[in-house]
Amino acid sequence: MKNSAQYAWWLLILLFSLVIVANVSLFWYLFFTPSSTSLSAANQRVAVDFLSRYLLLMRSSGVGTSAREATLKELNRALDESYAPYEATLYRALLEAVFETDNPKRTLALLGDLPSEQLTPAQRRWQAMRWQSLFRQPLPTAQLTELLDTLETPSPIARRLAEIALYQRAGDSARASEIRQSLVSRVLLSAIVLGVLFLVVGILGLAGVGLLIWYFVNRPVLPLRPAPDESPFVYDPLLWALVIFLMVMLYLPTVRWWVGNLEGVELLYLVAVLLPLVFLYSLRHSPDALGNLRWFEGSWSKQIGAGFVGFAMYLPVLVGLVWVVTRLMPALPAEQVNPIGERIGGAMSRWEWMWLFVQAAVLAPIVEEFVFRGVLFKVLWQRTGRVWLSAFVSGYLFAVIHPQFLGGILPLTAFGTVAAMLYAHTRSLLPCIVLHALNNGGLMLMLWAYAG
Repeated sequence: MKNSAQYAWWLLILLFSLVIVANVSLFWYLFFTPSSTSLSAANQRVAVDFLSRYLLLMRSSGVGTSAREATLKELNRALDESYAPYEATLYRALLEAVFETDNPKRTLALLGDLPSEQLTPAQRRWQAMRWQSLFRQPLPTAQLTELLDTLETPSPIARRLAEIALYQRAGDSARASEIRQSLVSRVLLSAIVLGVLFLVVGILGLAGVGLLIWYFVNRPVLPLRPAPDESPFVYDPLLWALVIFLMVMLYLPTVRWWVGNLEGVELLYLVAVLLPLVFLYSLRHSPDALGNLRWFEGSWSKQIGAGFVGFAMYLPVLVGLVWVVTRLMPALPAEQVNPIGERIGGAMSRWEWMWLFVQAAVLAPIVEEFVFRGVLFKVLWQRTGRVWLSAFVSGYLFAVIHPQFLGGILPLTAFGTVAAMLYAHTRSLLPCIVLHALNNGGLMLMLWAYAG
């Protein structure tokens, strides 16, 4: 294994080069594709669904008319910015029917002549005719679900709004009220979760500003190398774990873009997660390789506390970089997102959400911290003796393997750098795993709250 480590270096250079070239090529292809939706529009669609459910909550809570009108105005603006005219008009008609703000029949009369993002002209005209007939003719309650299954709606929430409006028209007020109350209950829980998240993140972020100032003023001294008395090549055999991870990950674009199977993408990622751990287990009797990889160092409370400190220090950096990314969003294609983000855009069961949470907040932190901080960063640091350079390079390479690439390159590079420096100070992977789990878990909770 030691003698073959030099090949691992060349393989890593090749694999990372392929990932970077593939991501850049994909970005430019999507950038120049006329039908490509911008990343800002894709995020606006999540906001449209959230505001629609929020309006239901406001109405059921008896919030004043002026506040509801202001929210509806913002919702209409987001509709025009995020959807093609056909989808935006259909969504607006459903909102008018549910909230009784205008005449949905008059709005639906425009559908047939409006350009659509997903439908061909023939499909658009047929769908428009079907929607118009649903709002004009008597409706058989027993067949409403079957009728809706033949029609396309802009989003799962728009589908639920259509059910409310049509059950109300069919005279089944109890069923319409049941669906409405279900959406209200979910958005109420979402609002509570978001409130708690923002409160916790705000407190930790303010603490993080103070911690960052303290850190750069005091500049804690770090050793030149993680193992100063060892050869610079001592950690090189562990690079094979990263090679295994990358070789499996390189198949993800094939599954994602050619097959279009998100379940297949998740299965392949699970394989990429497990194989490096199997490799680690195979080295359990090799003290030269495994003995230098430290998962735990010190007491549990100190390690977990260090993870929270690292997360607090990362938050101010994240806020600044997210602001930069939001300025770039109109130029970024929406298709270049993480597969988890794609799954969130559709209807998902509770168990699917739980599985995604386990993937993002448990499996990914364990394996990605092992291969990028426990292996790559430590190898670079041992080889060069320059901790900040090694932290930045490993952070950047950590960022480029993520599918969102240019949309997430800045915050992910910063995250990888902070995690590497946390490892350098603690010499333990557990604080890095805690940091990673807090970041991904908080993001998943926020996405769940917005997407419902």
